[in-house]
Amino acid sequence: MEQAFRGMVWLNTRLKRAEKALGCICLGVLFIVMISNAALRYCLQSGLNWSDELNQFLFVWMGFLAAAYTAGEDKHLNVTALTGMFPSTVRFFIRQVMNGIMIVFFVRYLPELITLLGQLAISNVMRIPLKYVYAILPVSFGLMSFHILCNLISDTREWMKNRDNKRRGI
Repeated sequence: MEQAFRGMVWLNTRLKRAEKALGCICLGVLFIVMISNAALRYCLQSGLNWSDELNQFLFVWMGFLAAAYTAGEDKHLNVTALTGMFPSTVRFFIRQVMNGIMIVFFVRYLPELITLLGQLAISNVMRIPLKYVYAILPVSFGLMSFHILCNLISDTREWMKNRDNKRRGI
C-alpha cells in the first residue's frame, strides 16, 4: 500500500511539472507571436493573419493547464471564511466532501467532452482540426480529477496520522 502511495505521489509530481512546463511554453509562444505580429503591423503595415487564431488556441491550452496545475497544488479558489469557524475535524470533512464533488463533476463530464471532440470542425485560418485544439478539455479534466484524488488521499493520510498521534499523546 505504501509503495502504491509513493508511486501516486511520484506520478502526481511529474504531471504537475509537465503541466507547468507546457503552460510556460504556451505562454512564451503566445508572447512571441503577439509581439511579432504587433511589430510587423507597426513596421510593415502587414501582420500575420494566423496569429490571432494561434494565440486563442494557446490561451485555451494555457488556461486549462493552469487549472490542472492549480488543482494539483491545491491552490484553487475556495472560501475559507465560513469553514475557518469550524474545528479542524469538521474542516477536514468539508474539504473532503468538496474534493469528492469536484471529482464527480470532472469525471461526469469526461464522456461528453470526448464526444464533443468528434463533432468539431476545422479552424478558419490555420485549417487545424479543432479536436486537437480542444483536446485539452478532457485531458485537463482527467488531470484535475487525478490531482484532487491525490490530494484527497494525502489529506486523509495526514488527518489519520495526526489523529493517531493525538490519541497517543504525541
